[in-house]
Amino acid sequence: MNTIDVFDNGIRVNGNDLIFPLSYDEIKAALGEARLVHDDEAETSYYYDELGIEFNGSTHYLSNLKRKKAYKDKDHNIIAVSLYVTGEKLYDFKDSKCEKNYVGDLTVLGEKISKDRTWKNILGYNCQPLLDSKSKEKRYIYVSTTIFTEDEAPFYEGDRLLKDVCISFEPERPKSKVDYSIVTPDEECLVFDTFNFKLAVINELMYNQFVLEPYFDIYDYMAFKKGKWNLETDKNVRAAVNYFKELQIPVSLADYVTEINMDGSDEIYMNIAPEWDGRDERFDFNSLTESELKQFKNLKKMLIFGNDKDAEKLQKICEPFGIIVEPLATLE
Repeated sequence: MNTIDVFDNGIRVNGNDLIFPLSYDEIKAALGEARLVHDDEAETSYYYDELGIEFNGSTHYLSNLKRKKAYKDKDHNIIAVSLYVTGEKLYDFKDSKCEKNYVGDLTVLGEKISKDRTWKNILGYNCQPLLDSKSKEKRYIYVSTTIFTEDEAPFYEGDRLLKDVCISFEPERPKSKVDYSIVTPDEECLVFDTFNFKLAVINELMYNQFVLEPYFDIYDYMAFKKGKWNLETDKNVRAAVNYFKELQIPVSLADYVTEINMDGSDEIYMNIAPEWDGRDERFDFNSLTESELKQFKNLKKMLIFGNDKDAEKLQKICEPFGIIVEPLATLE
C-alpha cells in the first residue's frame, strides 16, 4: 500500500522526499519513468499509472514561482500532484487520467485529514492553517491539500484514503529587507555609452557572479517603491529600466568580466520585462565605443544577440581589444 505525507514544502511518496518545485528528473530518480502527456505546448502531465499518481508541470507556473521567490530553473515547473483514488476523471480540461487507482494512505504533517481541521469549498475540503512548530504561529504550510468530495462521507477506511486529492505548492513570498536606494560608491565608476551593453555587464556581475549588490528583484523593488506596476507583461517596466540606468558600477568590478554570454532567459531581462520571450531586438547592440571597451581589460569573448552581420560589425570594433564576438543566433 502506498504512503504519502505532505509537509511544509514537499511530499514524501513511499519514503522518497520530493521538494517543490520539482523537475521530472527528480521524480524519475525516486519513482522511475512516467507516462508523459503534453496537454499543450506549455503543460505536461506525468502519469504513474501503477501508483495512481499524476504530477503536473507547466512553464505557465514559472512567473508565479519567480514572484514568490521559489523559482529554481525552467525544468523545475512541477507544482501539483493528483491522487486518482476513485478512478474518476478529475479535470474536465484534460483528456487523460491515471489508468489505475491510488491505493494507500495520505497524511499532512504526519496526521490524517479530519473534518475539524478542514473547511469546505466548491472543490471539497482544504486543510486549515496548521501549527508551525518552530515559530509557534498558525499559518498555512506551503503545500495545499484539497479533497474532492460532494458529501459528508468519511475520508478514510482505516489507513486507506477514500477520496480523490489534489496537492499543490503554494509558497508565500518572503519579505525583503533590501534597500534599493541608489548610492554612489566612494570610488571611480564605469562609464557606459551603450545601455544594452551595460545591462549585459550587470547581468554578469550581479546575477552570474554575485559581486554587484544589491541583487535586483523586480517584485522586491515594487514593494520597496510601494509601486503598483503591471509585472505580468512582456513590455519593459520603466521603473526597472530607470534603476539600471542610474545604477553605478565601481571600476574595480570591471576585472571580473572575462566573458559576456547573452541569453533571452538572463535574469537582467526577466527583471526588466518579466514575460519577455526573447523574440525581439530590444536588448541587442552591435556597436560600442572605444572608451567603453578599454575599461574591461580582461574581457575576451562576447556571445551577443543578433545574427552574423551584427557580430561582424561588432567584431571590427572589438578586435583591437582582443575580444572575440559570436552571434547567439548561429548557436540555436
